[in-house]
Amino acid sequence: MGKGKGKVGSKPNKANDVCIHCREKGHWKRECPKLLSSAGTFVIEVLERSRKLSRDEVVLKLGHGKAVAAEAVGIVHLVVSDQVRIELKDCYNVPSMIKNIISHSLLDNVGFEFMINKNHFYLMKNGSSHLLGKLHNGLYILQQHDLIMTAQNKCKMDNQDNAQIWHARLGHISQDRIKRLVDSKSLKIDDLDHLPACKSCLKGKMTKKPFVGQSTLASGLLDLIHSDVCGPLNTQARGGFFYFITFTDDHSRYGYVYLIRYKSEAFGRFKEFRLEVENQTGRKIKTLRSDRGSEYLSGEFLDYLKENGILSQ
Repeated sequence: MGKGKGKVGSKPNKANDVCIHCREKGHWKRECPKLLSSAGTFVIEVLERSRKLSRDEVVLKLGHGKAVAAEAVGIVHLVVSDQVRIELKDCYNVPSMIKNIISHSLLDNVGFEFMINKNHFYLMKNGSSHLLGKLHNGLYILQQHDLIMTAQNKCKMDNQDNAQIWHARLGHISQDRIKRLVDSKSLKIDDLDHLPACKSCLKGKMTKKPFVGQSTLASGLLDLIHSDVCGPLNTQARGGFFYFITFTDDHSRYGYVYLIRYKSEAFGRFKEFRLEVENQTGRKIKTLRSDRGSEYLSGEFLDYLKENGILSQ
C-alpha cells in the first residue's frame, strides 16, 4: 500500500512576524528579550540593561510557566566573608519570588570563577576559593550569606511617575506648591516640569452648567391641565379612600384635589372636574398632561378626550 503525499508548508519567516509579548517585529515570544525565560530549571539569568525600565518591560518566566514582573533594579552586595564582598549591579527586585536567585553570568562579569566539586560550588579569585553552597534537588543552593540591597535602588518607574506619585501623596496639591517644596529642598523631583495632567484632579474640578431654561406658562385658563394620582396611602382616609387625584391649571396654578378609592376612578373624577371648571370659566380644556399612567390610558378615557377635542400628553 502506497503512502499518501502531504504538502509541506513553507518555513515561517519571523522577520515579518510580530511578537505577541512586546508587539515588536523580528522575533517570536519564545525569543523575546523582554521575556526572560529559564532553560528547564528555576535558575533565571537576568540580563543587564542600562536604560530605564518601563512598566511590565522586564518579565521573568519561571520553569513552571508562571511569569512574574520585576519592580525595581539596583545594586546587591553579596557578603561571602569578612574579606569578600561582591557587588552585583543591575539586579532585579521581584517581591513575588521567595528565593534569591543569582546568575552565573553576573558572577563571571565581576571577575570570579565558578567551580563545582563534589556537589559543592565555589567562587575563586586571585588564587583563593570561597564556598558558596551545595547541590540540592538539582539546584545549587546558596549558603546563608548576607544580601544587601543598596539604598541607591532605582524604582521601576520613570520620572513622570515619580512626580505624579508625590502629587498624589501630598493630597493632589498644585504644581506650584510642589515646586516650592522642591526649591526648599524638602523634596527631590527632577522632572516636575513634565508632570502630566492628573485624571483625579480633572474629574474633581468638573462642574455642570446650570439649566437656564425659562418656564413658559399657558397663555389662558384651561389651556393646559396637569394631573397626577397619588397613592396608595398607608392610612385609609374616612370613607375608605386610599388615593387622591390632582388637577392643576398651568396658567393660574389653581388646583383641585379629589379623593378616590381606586385608580380606576380617575376617569370619573376628570369628567367631574371638567364639568365644573368649564361651566365656571366659560372656557374649554384644551390639553391634559399626565405621567401616562394606566389610569389615564384606558380605552374609555382616551376615547372621551378624543371626542371632546382634548389633547392627551
